[in-house]
Amino acid sequence: MATTFITGIEVRPGRSPVATAHDSIAYIENPEKTRNGELVSSFHCFPESAYFEMIKAQQEFERRTGRKVVRDYGGKKKSYILMTMRQSFAPGEVTPEEAHKIGCELARKFLRGKYQYVIATHVDKAHIHNHFIFNAVGSDMKKFHLTTKTHCHLSELSDKLCEEHGLSVVVPSEWQKRRYTNERVTSYRAILKNDIDQCIAAAQSCGDFLNRMKEMYYVDDTGKYLRFRSRTNGQQRMIRSYTLGKGYSRKEIRRRTAKEEELDNPLTYTQKLRNIEAMIHAVGYIRKNGSDFESQFQKIREAMEKTQDALDSARKQLEKAEAVSECLDTVSQYQPVYDRYRSAGVPEQYRQEHQDEYELYLSAQKLLKENRIAPDKREAFCSELKSIRRDYDALLAKYNALQKQLHLGQEARDVTERVESGKAVLADKGGKQYGR
Repeated sequence: MATTFITGIEVRPGRSPVATAHDSIAYIENPEKTRNGELVSSFHCFPESAYFEMIKAQQEFERRTGRKVVRDYGGKKKSYILMTMRQSFAPGEVTPEEAHKIGCELARKFLRGKYQYVIATHVDKAHIHNHFIFNAVGSDMKKFHLTTKTHCHLSELSDKLCEEHGLSVVVPSEWQKRRYTNERVTSYRAILKNDIDQCIAAAQSCGDFLNRMKEMYYVDDTGKYLRFRSRTNGQQRMIRSYTLGKGYSRKEIRRRTAKEEELDNPLTYTQKLRNIEAMIHAVGYIRKNGSDFESQFQKIREAMEKTQDALDSARKQLEKAEAVSECLDTVSQYQPVYDRYRSAGVPEQYRQEHQDEYELYLSAQKLLKENRIAPDKREAFCSELKSIRRDYDALLAKYNALQKQLHLGQEARDVTERVESGKAVLADKGGKQYGR
């Protein structure tokens, strides 16, 4: 069982955005709570320099959009510099490693690769819990908006992941059950249209058709139009049959029940074409790779696992290199600001206006010193960064190719099994039906 929470982080009174970001991320990365940093992960930033990279991304946002990340709304609403989430598990239900894995999956699905984030699993309490801090500005140059639906969406994702990992979930109370859902629902008209087709196919006459429909629908056949309303699925208003399209007016239904004409279903031809296309792809795959699907899948999954491990290692190396590159750029960019800021006789207004640039310069210098890289080695490091990026792109391309090969194999296997069992090659599409 896991509970979730999400809110924003404002710039703290008397502190700058850089200091606020540094303090917030430093708290969740506390080595005493994360097994000396073993239970810390990040995305599109390096854990040790995440605060610096997030503030730099916000400066780029302000430069490109002309809008401030932190605005003064006169007390009417809050303006956040970072967002924070928490996911807490029941005591003794999960190991630290599994909790961290679930947290990483939750961050990936919730943030969808748009925001820089750091996730840290704390093990200093009886209940293991994940802390997340992510940038309020995304890669699409848009700010994250916290709405009344956000927490509901987060808790649904968390519950789903807990179920997948065999953990219990929080059972909502009655008033909590009415919440946002992405579930696809078939319309009343589509259900009615399908029921009419089935009753026409089974009916011997128009009267027999109406009797069959009356078992499922309230039927009004006294006026100019034939109208129906379901007895079971919550439909509130009558639907006139002619509005369903060609073949559904009173006159056309009478002809169809008398077997004077058949209604061609245009989806039938589309389905046949899709089935033929799927079978052609399956035959091509089998000719090339054989029909021993399970053996092929095992080899592909083993190769994917090895590639994934190499990819994770390369990603960490790339994120660290990009962080160092960002520090080198920052030192070069803000060197004049630092020199003037430190000089004597600088107006106080200048110090206030360039406080953020000054602190970013100091942070960049500190990070470069920790990585033992001199600021004058910028060009040499840039060539090294390009090499690291090429290696990462090659591994990513290899992983994607293996993933595509596995997907094609699974499709070929499914088509083969359906053909052998005499079922339709591709399952019909559709959503959940009301009252069905």
